Amino acid sequence: MVRRRRQQPIDEPLPPTFKWIARLPRSVQPLRLLRRYPRIANAMAATWGEPDSFDAYLDDLLIDRRGNRQGFPKAIRLELLAVRTFRACASPGLNWPEPYGKRR
Repeated sequence: MVRRRRQQPIDEPLPPTFKWIARLPRSVQPLRLLRRYPRIANAMAATWGEPDSFDAYLDDLLIDRRGNRQGFPKAIRLELLAVRTFRACASPGLNWPEPYGKRR
């Protein structure tokens, strides 16, 4: 039996991630996150169209359920909270304005 190694997440921003960030209002764009933690920004961009997955991922980033995490620097945490707030405010009907894409 051949054991395969688990593929490492890509630690550089991907083109869809840049597109996702560009669609967000400037005040919400997580640019520090993109520079410091590109794999996290990639995961957020990939799950943006799946509200339950996106919310669960964001909760896992922001809530220390293990009790031993260092946490993000304040500027990164504020960006994550801004994205969460934007998402929550835009979610009720999810009739997204064109720049943010349409929800299916």
